[in-house]
Amino acid sequence: MRRSIIVSCFMIISILLVACSVTDPLTLLRCQFRIENTEDFLLTGIQLDSLESLSVVQIAEVVAVWTSGSCPVDFTLNIGIHNPNNGSTGPDIIPVTLTSLVWDLYLDGDSGTAFDTTWVASGTMSTPLEIPGANETVLLPLDISFDAFALMSEVGVMNFIDLALAIGGINSSLRTSDHIGRMLVTAVPTISTPLGPMTYAGTLNISLDWID
Repeated sequence: MRRSIIVSCFMIISILLVACSVTDPLTLLRCQFRIENTEDFLLTGIQLDSLESLSVVQIAEVVAVWTSGSCPVDFTLNIGIHNPNNGSTGPDIIPVTLTSLVWDLYLDGDSGTAFDTTWVASGTMSTPLEIPGANETVLLPLDISFDAFALMSEVGVMNFIDLALAIGGINSSLRTSDHIGRMLVTAVPTISTPLGPMTYAGTLNISLDWID
């Protein structure tokens, strides 16, 4: 009886490993992340997506809202995710599902060379996302909303408008330190795999370049 139980357990484990084609289960935790772009960027209600600069009237509108004690910012931040388990190390492509992403967003309020990290928002993804191992990048949209009054007070109105245009304006998808590089997302992902749920051991710093 005991021998049959041991044999059965061995067979189940063998089937799981063969089905997943994973010699090292930790390979499932090697999904790569980076910031892709922003969409629908609103600064005090002004849509920035198609703008390189604000008009005098628009700047006056932003200042008027700021002097009232608030500065609402709303946009979608797209995180690119790439699953490297594409079958190159075994006969099968292994999809994984991102079930949780606890994140914090930091912005660089200083356009200089040093990254001046200022926390602005936190959240958790709400809907699971499948990440196929097919050499494609899947986008995870994060809905960002925060009041930038304190940040604007710290760095100045015009510097903040410059930052907002850099990460939300017409050139917001440029992969340079002057644009997408002025955002940093720290995150802890959890994924569902054929071997069960797995949570990354440490916090990821997600920015311009792929990180795993």
